[in-house]
Amino acid sequence: MSSSDNTVWQACILAIVAGYADAIGFLTFGAFAGAMTGNTVLLGIALAGAQYADAVQSAIIIASFLVGAAFSAVLGGKLPLAGILVIEATAIVGAALIAPHFAAPVLAFAMGLQNATMTRFSGTSLNTVFLTGNLQKMMQDFRGRFTGSPKPTRAGSTESTTIAWVWIAYLGGVAAGAFADRQLAYPLLPVVVLLPLALIRRPAFPNKRGIR
Repeated sequence: MSSSDNTVWQACILAIVAGYADAIGFLTFGAFAGAMTGNTVLLGIALAGAQYADAVQSAIIIASFLVGAAFSAVLGGKLPLAGILVIEATAIVGAALIAPHFAAPVLAFAMGLQNATMTRFSGTSLNTVFLTGNLQKMMQDFRGRFTGSPKPTRAGSTESTTIAWVWIAYLGGVAAGAFADRQLAYPLLPVVVLLPLALIRRPAFPNKRGIR
């Protein structure tokens, strides 16, 4: 599942799904689907305010994300990518149809499963569900370009381009999720149709020399 043969196209599809899920999670459930840093902040705020029910909910969401990542590790050698994406899609559909109190952990489980299932794209190690580490890598490459230390490489340039596309895709997913939350009775359902596209290993953004 972590093959470097995974393409930027696949990374962008998954980032759209994650951004969409995070927007719906925050707007509908008051929690993030994939951004566990944000949920940890909410946990700390709830503890400081003695809002223990909210703290327990945040803790359950974080634990659910970790369980999803653990499931990916267990299932990765037993199921093809399509099988794992079916489990993710099922979890998202379930989150769309059940009460918000239970839906938020289920959606976090789906995002944990996704993030741990595919981690390398075009030779670059990336997260598709949260972006902080990705953006840090991109800025390190930019720093090298302007300072000459470390010396920038073609691989670094390709990695930064990939990260930029993934960030744009995630942002687009967030915008689409926010729009769907205002317009649809079950806003999580439409994003499920994107998951089959993540099975397609196609060169989404080849450069002028045809390097993927």
